[in-house]
Amino acid sequence: MASTVTYHLADFDGPLDLLLHLIKTSEVDIFDIPIVLITQQYLAFLQAEQERNLDIAGEFLVMAATLMSIKATYLIPKNDNVDLDEDLADYVDEPDPRVDLVNQLLEYQKYQQAAAELREREEERQLQFSRLPMSPPADIEKAPLPAGVALSDLQTAFAKMIRRRQLTEPAARTMVAEQWSLQVQMGDIMQKVRERGRMTFADFFDPQDNREKMVTTFLGMLELVRHQCLLIEQADAFGTINVQSGPRPYETIDFSEDKNENG
Repeated sequence: MASTVTYHLADFDGPLDLLLHLIKTSEVDIFDIPIVLITQQYLAFLQAEQERNLDIAGEFLVMAATLMSIKATYLIPKNDNVDLDEDLADYVDEPDPRVDLVNQLLEYQKYQQAAAELREREEERQLQFSRLPMSPPADIEKAPLPAGVALSDLQTAFAKMIRRRQLTEPAARTMVAEQWSLQVQMGDIMQKVRERGRMTFADFFDPQDNREKMVTTFLGMLELVRHQCLLIEQADAFGTINVQSGPRPYETIDFSEDKNENG
């Protein structure tokens, strides 16, 4: 039997891995392990490894002792002539000594299957390639903001308004379809500027506005600043941000060109 064993100890992660291999190659039922046959094959494997002068991990030897103990239980002759009292017969329990071993093998088999699925997913993921983030083109033309005002200032001011809004809005909300378009909000912003002239950044946001409208209004304002339809200024650091009409009329802007360029 030992001469037919050609695999190495390093091929198995542990004694349970080796036992599953022996059960599979012997084509036996894991729930009804022929303990004598499997023990012989397992011991033959250990003997072959020792003949190669390879160190055998202690856990493999512990499993060998367990198998020999179960085998010995099966080989001990049973006295079938003993008659049990009928009242006691139901309480005499002779558990199968293989039960604990089978449970360990089934649990280990689950981990093997899970590991195989994870390896398969890893291989599939390695076939996918994510595009790296792209930097803005070097020749892009940017409309400069007035001195002393940065985009981060507008973002900070808008973030403060959102935080205040979160403190006042109810915890439970009903999801509704989007009702605010960027084009409509830009027109509304320009109408307010024409009517009131110079305004503060906060004047464009009503306390009753929902978050969708606030975000759309903010994006519309950035778009108008980019096209120089609006001018913004801030006299002092962290001071009030003021907004007024810019040098370029809103009616002369063809926003369809932006869609084509981003298209």
